[in-house]
Amino acid sequence: MLHLRNDVPTFVVDAPGGGGKITLQPNYMISQSPEKVVLRNFEGVITTYPEPKGYVPGRADDYFSQVYQNYQEKQSNTGISSLLNDEKNNLVPHSLDRYIRRSSFQEKVGHITLKDKRVKRDELKEKKYQAEMKKYTTDPTSDDTKGV
Repeated sequence: MLHLRNDVPTFVVDAPGGGGKITLQPNYMISQSPEKVVLRNFEGVITTYPEPKGYVPGRADDYFSQVYQNYQEKQSNTGISSLLNDEKNNLVPHSLDRYIRRSSFQEKVGHITLKDKRVKRDELKEKKYQAEMKKYTTDPTSDDTKGV
């Protein structure tokens, strides 16, 4: 218990669509609507996370419409607005390091991935399944009742 003395707990969200784990801090939380929160991870991927099922939206709508009278007329479907309006699930920059690494790996002559080995994996799984099934098939000539 002593090792927890100076630790600061962090609320983390596992972003859908492979966005990774994002800490809910001001620099990672971009926007929020009654239905979802827009987050940015350390790579720059922008994604949304839905509010919980028991969340009651609309409590601040009257105040919001007083402060921003024309917000309904000025709706947009690009950028962050496309995420909030369910047009897109996430915004991914094309210059991500993982995309660059993946393309340089795929350009190498003779590159092999695990996806290329699926046929062999399936053959081995079938062979193992057949061996297990062979164990459980009963042979009418054998006497398996010994020791019972």
